[in-house]
Amino acid sequence: MMQLIEMTTGKKFSDEQIKMIAKGPDELDYVKSGLEETMVVAYHDIRHAWKSNPKIPNLRTAAFYLSIEKIANDYMQLGIFP
Repeated sequence: MMQLIEMTTGKKFSDEQIKMIAKGPDELDYVKSGLEETMVVAYHDIRHAWKSNPKIPNLRTAAFYLSIEKIANDYMQLGIFP
């Protein structure tokens, strides 16, 4: 693969560059990827709540609203409330 890239670009890679390119993801890469996905989904949920409810004035309030709603749903499912 590296040879094909070198032939196409006409440039030679150093051993260090080859190691860096050939290295697969490590545990931290997986953690960061999972965190990014979680944050993107959370932002979209918060933004949707904000835009779909005229009583919610901003993203911060929407985040509080969704947090309280999630806690209330968990309590209902556990039979704790009401």
